[in-house]
Amino acid sequence: MENKILLEDVVIQNKEIDATDLNGEKVMMNLDKGQYFMLNEVASRIWDITDEPTKVSEIISTLLEEYEIDNETCEKTVIEFLSKLNNVDLIVKK
Repeated sequence: MENKILLEDVVIQNKEIDATDLNGEKVMMNLDKGQYFMLNEVASRIWDITDEPTKVSEIISTLLEEYEIDNETCEKTVIEFLSKLNNVDLIVKK
């Protein structure tokens, strides 16, 4: 069942996930499920931001300051990405 992330949600990394930096990207492993994931630079930045509980709208604001992207595209992309992370238990909604 898909659990969509909303702008007002607060999210944090699932601390049971092992993540390692590899040439500017992150490799993440969910040992319980036998899954691994590789994140590009922007996805890695989102992962770093979620080290502490963070409101989704704040993540978007941070990315808008750091990258050349329009608000609508950033919002849509971040929500889709965080929803995927949530659906595979890599992040937790607070």
